[in-house]
Amino acid sequence: MRKLFITCIILIIVYSNEVFSQNVKVEDYQVPISRAQLLRMNGYWNWNQVGDSVTNNAAAAGIIYRQFYSSLPFAWFIDADLSGGKNFSQYQHSVKISSSARKYIWDERDFFAFAGLELSHLDFYKQIASNLTIGAGYGRYIDATALAKAVRIEEHLLREKIISDNLPKATMIKIANIIDRQSEYINIYGETYENIWLFDIENEIRASGMLIGNHVGAIGILRIRQVLFNINERVNNRYFGYDINIGSKFVLSTSDKSKSGSPNLSISGRYSYPLGWRFQINGNFEFFTPMDSLFFRQMNSNFGIDFIYELSNRINFVANYKLSAIKPYGQLNFTINHIFSTSFLYYLENEIYYGFTTSVQKIGKQKTLLGLAMTVQYNLF
Repeated sequence: MRKLFITCIILIIVYSNEVFSQNVKVEDYQVPISRAQLLRMNGYWNWNQVGDSVTNNAAAAGIIYRQFYSSLPFAWFIDADLSGGKNFSQYQHSVKISSSARKYIWDERDFFAFAGLELSHLDFYKQIASNLTIGAGYGRYIDATALAKAVRIEEHLLREKIISDNLPKATMIKIANIIDRQSEYINIYGETYENIWLFDIENEIRASGMLIGNHVGAIGILRIRQVLFNINERVNNRYFGYDINIGSKFVLSTSDKSKSGSPNLSISGRYSYPLGWRFQINGNFEFFTPMDSLFFRQMNSNFGIDFIYELSNRINFVANYKLSAIKPYGQLNFTINHIFSTSFLYYLENEIYYGFTTSVQKIGKQKTLLGLAMTVQYNLF
């Protein structure tokens, strides 16, 4: 596992130095309102073996939903993960839904108060487990996918010799704003929105003075549409920002119908940043402990990190590492769990991906578990 993790770090160092747009950086994309939405369906077959024994031969399907909205005074997030499947003769399901809302205390600063609700249910639960967290924090998230698409368009136009040099930063920001306003164009112009949308993008390119000729031409329009409508390629979502939260987590209901117990001190945080224009890193952590006589005698902590690299316009490499440490009351040592996985996702067509995943799991003192999975993934939006 250590070798795999070191390999992943080396990939970061190598690819973070790649050439990207000379005139614009991801931090340049500052907008008063940022929003993102994702709905993904996937199916997979998973196989695990320990020694000569097959321990897992499962088929399953899942749905992933992500949505967030962030403005100067207010922000909210919704995450949902639903899956179900069969392993040998046993059926199983997993439902995890979380939502949170935050109110920024000052529009121009990043301090906020928040409330979050978590719901979960597995096949062996007696009832839905639920938690409510209330607290305060600092930070903000920005969706910079529109700027990443503008950079991809610029790459195509340079390659096709439609523009003479990298576009100015101001032009790139204006193009990204036009891309981000697609829904506004649809609402105003209806079925004819695409022509006006592309015309406005071309006007910004022309106004930069970098356009060779008077128009981007047929090949230029083709490349722009290819990026905007995910034709033969897809630009992954790009986020940057961070947040740190501290609050009280109240157990509303337990999975086994037992007594809820005292509230927990909860500390959590997230971080996202694109390294260049083809590499995205996402990280998160959470720590909680009861606020009673078990304070820091019983602890739970989780840490996760994702690396996403676009090997080409069609192929993505994804590496994921998760670490959890659990210390029950009366136990001197933590129970440590490690899960590491790598995936290659190949974009087929019309939002459909084929994936090949390998994984290594070390759960406490159990034997190391090796895994292999092949998936088909469909992004609805």
